[in-house]
Amino acid sequence: LRRAVAAACPGRAVAVAAGTIRADFTELHLSHSEALSALALGRELEGPACSFVRLHEESGVYRLLDQLPAGELQALVEDALGPLLTYDAGHDGSLVHSLTVYLRHDRNGVEAAEELHVHYNTLRYRLKQIERLTGAPDKDPMRRLQTELAVHAHRLLSARAH
Repeated sequence: LRRAVAAACPGRAVAVAAGTIRADFTELHLSHSEALSALALGRELEGPACSFVRLHEESGVYRLLDQLPAGELQALVEDALGPLLTYDAGHDGSLVHSLTVYLRHDRNGVEAAEELHVHYNTLRYRLKQIERLTGAPDKDPMRRLQTELAVHAHRLLSARAH
């Protein structure tokens, strides 16, 4: 479907999203809601001008997080990333974005610095700031998991806002 639409509309980004197949027509609204969520998430993760296909059932941890009310997601984000968000807002900073990229590259600082277009030492400095502000979540497995989930919850909330 995406290829056919892309061929018919050259030069345009084509995004396709699908919810879970439902056996009962009365549950169509649930599939539609999942498709909208997958579309918003795809735009957030891939970029608004990118072509993609995203299935709700293949959305990994986002499928789990999407089941939570926005208030719970926001509480998770505040608990784990609150100091970073406050710092970023007050200093026109990018600590949350740097952390997101760093985690996406499986904590590989060289690759993350390349994607961020910063020197490796700049990334190291940002990571030290993150550690100072959040209390070194890498040293405690539960806090590390909470931080990673909070990063994904933050991205999901951003996707919902758009």
